[in-house]
Amino acid sequence: MHNHRSLKDHSLFALVLLTALTLMSTAHAQAGKPLPPGPTDAEGFAFLSGDWRVQHQKLKEPLSGKTEWMEFEGKARFITLLDGLVSVEELSDGKGQPYGGAMRTFNRETRRWSDRWVPMFSGVLQDPVEGRFEGTVATFTSPDSFNGEPILVRGTWQRLSKTEVSWQQAASRDNGKTWEINWKMLFLKVMP
Repeated sequence: MHNHRSLKDHSLFALVLLTALTLMSTAHAQAGKPLPPGPTDAEGFAFLSGDWRVQHQKLKEPLSGKTEWMEFEGKARFITLLDGLVSVEELSDGKGQPYGGAMRTFNRETRRWSDRWVPMFSGVLQDPVEGRFEGTVATFTSPDSFNGEPILVRGTWQRLSKTEVSWQQAASRDNGKTWEINWKMLFLKVMP
């Protein structure tokens, strides 16, 4: 049986993260430099805070030339910390069993986000994918590999409305000239 934890159980992690970021901010302030501002509403992820239903479409065999999709339902929960500098995500299947999460952190200096995935099967924080918002779309791109072959991976968030958000993942074998979308998620806000 797997030990599944919810975001409530991650309060120790959040406390450690908060302490580290506070120490970094204090060191920056003690150096006599004012802190650059945090993310604005337009460039931040605070709009995701709360609970969401998720409609998934996932390509069965990515980068194979085949176009058969799987469809399934899921859930997501997001919390925003440190005045919008951190966004934490937990994804669950339709029965509420977590299968992964992500942590996004905002760099005040570069105005870019670092997005790291944590799969449930390993619990290991993956290498970051970096990106930023341009209008209502945030694009994150990073080198990766697929079956030993180097590829580029792109994740795209789009704010459709206050109650609908989409995310897509795509892969490229030709250094970004062409992209194959392999996972689509439509987030629908759960109203309290």
